[in-house]
Amino acid sequence: MDLLKDLNQDCSFTDKITESAYVEKGTATPGKTELVVHEALTKNKNYHNFASCIISEFDPILLTLNSSEQKLYLAQEIMGICSKMDESDAHYHDYQFNEKIMKSHLIQQGLQSNKRSNNISSIYYLNEFYKRHFVVVHHNIAYDTTLKNYPKVYLGIVSNGNGVKIIDEFDEKEKGKLAHLYDKVPLINDIKKDMKSVYNMFLDPISKYKMDDLKKIAVECNLSLKDGKKNKVKGQLYDEINLHKLNE
Repeated sequence: MDLLKDLNQDCSFTDKITESAYVEKGTATPGKTELVVHEALTKNKNYHNFASCIISEFDPILLTLNSSEQKLYLAQEIMGICSKMDESDAHYHDYQFNEKIMKSHLIQQGLQSNKRSNNISSIYYLNEFYKRHFVVVHHNIAYDTTLKNYPKVYLGIVSNGNGVKIIDEFDEKEKGKLAHLYDKVPLINDIKKDMKSVYNMFLDPISKYKMDDLKKIAVECNLSLKDGKKNKVKGQLYDEINLHKLNE
């Protein structure tokens, strides 16, 4: 062994290996290496539209491919998502959508449309598919896209309006109404309704309830009947009950 050691002094190849920037440090954790690589590859990356941004960011394989392979893989992923809507209740019917408004074929058309097209139905659907709240940010104003209490991910529209990227951190100092965003950026309201119409709500139309009816349901939901020192009005209780039931 001593002889072999002396003969191989110039062959310590491992000492000359340059460590990659993507090598995981410290104790190995299942899935951690893939996360480190993914974050490094996607940092500050711009995408053509919201759908490609969301799907790419949540697929650890896609961005390890070269540019030509990425296009094919993304198209296949979108087709796979659209197929799941038809094949499984878990990927459409179980999302509590108002299916007269959030029609499956409309969502599928939006996801498969022109690469620079942005349809609000795509964001609404992907909120549920990934169980995230994708908040759109434009000129430092945050626009909510779901009523669900999912972890928030911020999607920033680049300054020229021709791209989308993930924002790592954002302080929601100012909130805007989604309806006001459609005239400012290339985002299409293809469902032609407001965000409240996306889901099937627990309560029937408000006209069917008396104030006492709503108070009783609110108490059953452990919701306060007061807004500070004032009693909540009928519309306020109605909205809070629906929101509570939607997030149960």
